[in-house]
Amino acid sequence: MTRLDLTEEETLSLIAILESSLSELITETAATDNREYRDMLKEKKKFIRALLERLQGSA
Repeated sequence: MTRLDLTEEETLSLIAILESSLSELITETAATDNREYRDMLKEKKKFIRALLERLQGSA
């Protein structure tokens, strides 16, 4: 397992970046008609949400 030590400022910046990406993915998911692509976007959203939970627990 890889461990990444971040300062509080770095953690907060990373959270902001991930939240922005999540917002874009939500919009993109709603706009696509391609089922396979939508499923891939849903997996990315799930991954980002899990990362956000972990980061926000340590912030």
